[in-house]
Amino acid sequence: MGALVKGWRLKRDLSVRELARLIHISHGQLSRVEAGRRRLREELAQTLDHALGAQGELVDALRLLPAGQHPVAPVHHLVSGLPVADELVGRTALLEELADALDPRSGNLPRAPRFVALTGAAGIGKTALALAAVHRAAPGYTTVRWVDMRSWDHSTEPRTPISVLRSWCSSLPGHHLSQLPNDLDHLIEIWRGLTSGEPVLLGVDNAHSDQVSPLIPAAAGSVIVVTSRVRELELPGPVQWYPVPPLGPEEATDLIATRSGQPRERVAVLARRGGGLPLALRSLGDVLAAHDADQEMIADMAATTAPTDAVRRATSLSYAELTDEQARAWRLCAMLPEVTPESAEATTGIPERQVRTLLDAAAKASLLSKRGRTWQYHELHRAYALEQSQRVDPIEVRDEAAFRNLTYLLHGWSNAAKLLAPDRKQNPALDPPPHDLHPPEFADFDAALEWAECRWEYMYTAVRTALERNWTRTAWQLVAVALDYAILAKPYPVAYSMARHAAANAERADDREGMAWMAFLMGYIDTERGELDAAIDHLSRSTQLHRELGDLRQLGWSTQALARARLLRADPVDETLALLTEAIDALNTVADSSGDESARTLRGLVHLTTYDHTGDHDHLTAADTDLTTAVGNLPDNGEPLLRCYAYTRLAVVRLRQHRNHEAVNLAGHAATYAREHTAMFSEVDALYVLGQALTSTGDTTTAREHWERALYIADYIGSDDAERIQAELDKIT
Repeated sequence: MGALVKGWRLKRDLSVRELARLIHISHGQLSRVEAGRRRLREELAQTLDHALGAQGELVDALRLLPAGQHPVAPVHHLVSGLPVADELVGRTALLEELADALDPRSGNLPRAPRFVALTGAAGIGKTALALAAVHRAAPGYTTVRWVDMRSWDHSTEPRTPISVLRSWCSSLPGHHLSQLPNDLDHLIEIWRGLTSGEPVLLGVDNAHSDQVSPLIPAAAGSVIVVTSRVRELELPGPVQWYPVPPLGPEEATDLIATRSGQPRERVAVLARRGGGLPLALRSLGDVLAAHDADQEMIADMAATTAPTDAVRRATSLSYAELTDEQARAWRLCAMLPEVTPESAEATTGIPERQVRTLLDAAAKASLLSKRGRTWQYHELHRAYALEQSQRVDPIEVRDEAAFRNLTYLLHGWSNAAKLLAPDRKQNPALDPPPHDLHPPEFADFDAALEWAECRWEYMYTAVRTALERNWTRTAWQLVAVALDYAILAKPYPVAYSMARHAAANAERADDREGMAWMAFLMGYIDTERGELDAAIDHLSRSTQLHRELGDLRQLGWSTQALARARLLRADPVDETLALLTEAIDALNTVADSSGDESARTLRGLVHLTTYDHTGDHDHLTAADTDLTTAVGNLPDNGEPLLRCYAYTRLAVVRLRQHRNHEAVNLAGHAATYAREHTAMFSEVDALYVLGQALTSTGDTTTAREHWERALYIADYIGSDDAERIQAELDKIT
């Protein structure tokens, strides 16, 4: 079937990319169909017939294939991020209607991905209803994913489509987080390629319109369930709308009775106090259960005048039952976006075992809900706890709790960075933590990455907390120690915003070290985003400040970052080489071998590029010296991007010197190392050079095999190298 598709494409004089754009799929998906690595589904065959004018030939050929000739991939049932659904009280008719809408077997439904949108006010029960419907429909789908976009969460930043797609794609084999692009268009292309088979069920909670569109899967029959406070979402496809109304008096009474264990007739008087909002009604029921409320207490709660008053009154009753120690722990932990035993111990200064007991008591009083090892506050309970803390706890106590929490995070991020980027030793020097504070330590890369991914979403809040208290040094150090995660996961907009605010405070406080670090971070991100003039301004300032401070290690790193930006801007070669020589000298002085290898590799690249433009053999000799030294000093199991790049560039030098067999060995090592470490962009680069080296030895057969693999990977990850690889293949066809 793949050969037939390719034949029709060539007959119409279309490239893979042109045809893919025409039929709205990724070129990687189309390449895999033509190569026989992906099953051609009938819907796609129909689309191709229409686009190519094949008059039904593809569909007819597909139907004639024996069943065994369809290369069907094994089906794995993947459920990711889907929270446990609470028991749903009421909404029976609406839930049945939703379940029918999500059923993949329902007839007369559009085959294009479609939307089911639940809208309504905060606390109306959209999430609970959507979760119940998704759980009911999940067995009918091979892939189910859920994500909370946090558009209205004031304790942290909203999730971006980039961060969600990177997380989803990296959870699948062959898509390591460090190798995924940060470009939204490329991520969408990868995501759609990964979801082009069986229908997918997505739950996108608390979302704005612009957060939803990039997440749409490619598979026909897919469904995206969206919950939002926005009543008129703009969604690019067929939409079934479900405005979620308040609960009626009967359902409200049922919910309070279920949560409280009280007879319906006794609690019916409270039904209108919740305003039909399940959040308020659950809170009322939980308080009644916690206090084994009698008729007098119920009558007292019913006398309040508004839903929020009812919840406040209910919360105050539970709060009054806590001991002083329990109440203090509950109040102080309310400043934490995520409450774990470790973060609670760090914030309160109470030993972990004891603080567990205190918070469990608050949970029994219905002031917290416990999920696994974490405790969670309802919005209204958190607001009440913070209000009580402002009233009861002296400012010194609140500041000490905030400082301990930030110190815990600061050293946790520093420990994570040592494993996320063991070859980069560029964290600022931190003051030791208090003796009774125990920051997290990690056994390996995966443990550090998991911790960092979970904590990143709270970093903006942590930096803001430090800045609000004028703890300038803590604020910029938090941003600096998270740099290695930012380089790996590329959440650049949030990182840049934090750095800009921290830099402004450092400027006001005349904290020159902080100014230098934040200028370095902003310059690095500007370079990654292609804003080279701004990058050079920031990195020049960082370099000058580090010179004045005498910080040779960071001078070496900032100088080579500046040289890289100048190289990308095509500044004069002599200036770039001078900067790299300064970087190497500075890093050698402080015995920072990883920084030295990085700078030498970059200087070797500059010499190699200059040789290619000028033919000056002195530059080729210099490139050989730098890259040979860098490769010889690299650790055996070092960071894959640097190792693969250095080996591949030295292979290019060997090609220029006509030492082709050495080039084959070097590029082959880089390709193997990249494959072992799932560094797909590096593998494409190494395979491209390996193919050139093999061609130079006359082994075009093996060269073709490596280039075909490189092309397959390049199409799969959306790499721009696909076109130059195809050009090489065309030459030996």
